Amino acid sequence: MTSTSPDLVALRGMTWDHPRAIDGLHAADALLHHRHGVTVDWVSRSLLAFGDQHVADFAGDFDLMVIDHPHVPDAVEGGALLALDSLLDTHALDTLRRESVGRSHDTYNYRGSQWALGLDAAAQVSAFRPDLLDGTPPYWGDVLELARASRVIWPYKPVDAFSTFATLLAQRDAPLAGPAGFIDRGVAREVLDLMVQLAAHVPDWCADANPIDAAEALSTSDDWSLAAALFGYTNYSRVGFRPHLLSYDDIPSFDGRAGGSTLGGAGIAVSAATPHPQLAVAVAATLAGAEVQAGSYGLGGGQPGNLRAWRSDELNRVTNGFFRGTLRTLERAWVRPAVLGWPDLQLELSHILHDGLVARRFEATAIDRIEALPSRFLDGVPA
Repeated sequence: MTSTSPDLVALRGMTWDHPRAIDGLHAADALLHHRHGVTVDWVSRSLLAFGDQHVADFAGDFDLMVIDHPHVPDAVEGGALLALDSLLDTHALDTLRRESVGRSHDTYNYRGSQWALGLDAAAQVSAFRPDLLDGTPPYWGDVLELARASRVIWPYKPVDAFSTFATLLAQRDAPLAGPAGFIDRGVAREVLDLMVQLAAHVPDWCADANPIDAAEALSTSDDWSLAAALFGYTNYSRVGFRPHLLSYDDIPSFDGRAGGSTLGGAGIAVSAATPHPQLAVAVAATLAGAEVQAGSYGLGGGQPGNLRAWRSDELNRVTNGFFRGTLRTLERAWVRPAVLGWPDLQLELSHILHDGLVARRFEATAIDRIEALPSRFLDGVPA
């Protein structure tokens, strides 16, 4: 967060530890040097920390931060983030909103202000080996049939168990924290039963796997042909990244329409502690803009949040059609609510779900425990 020379400002940035997160940012370095006279020193943290660690815990050490959207309310109330609409003009923000993939941009809006820009877009989708499987099953019943034949992997580390649970509820038209209440008990029982069935027919190591682990296994071994309900990572659909190329497609669903997938991705935020607020906001806007997203960032290994990048012929050519193959899922995704306390609730719910999946059964009190979570953690979600 200090100047290296009168002409070049050094900013410090935080992202997470994977080529999807870091390679595209590094690929944009030359443009940032030229346009803004900056260099950004990007520091990486684990994917687990990305999902669980509170932004206020590290914001004071950085200028720019790549964050998960459910952390925005807590980060704002903790004074960790700079409101971007105070330094970006309305036209620039409107353009970024229009060009956002699905609701990626809007997920960083809280209490009428924009606290991050959609840098990276992702949702739970399907991945398969095109040399071993002729496309992905569109229905969950077909996925279970393939799982019974020992051809499916499904990462259900606690946070990923949560994501699948939320996806399935939304696909049953009973979204978590929806208008009718926090959870529909009857639908939840059906969803938990499906998840137990799936867990029983995938390898035991899936209990400790995240989407990266699943993509690594699918792209380096011939033991499986499909990975179900995992966040997409475009790196694995690029020739030469791993021994075997993956193809990505829509999330399985109950109606074949690929709706309800839990929206993930990442936004680029500016720390309230930065001594270079105007410059940091300008850099964030450049990184989120179509020119960089469809150019150096996307071509360099990033996973853009900009719709013009997702529709780019060049990006789809170099990623085996990753973006076009999953865009419908992204556009119909379910969004976690922007309320105080959500990260802590999600962590607690994740462990309730994971414990039941590992045991291959849920106690009769599991749904009672889930139903009680809003009163313990949240502010502003129906109980």
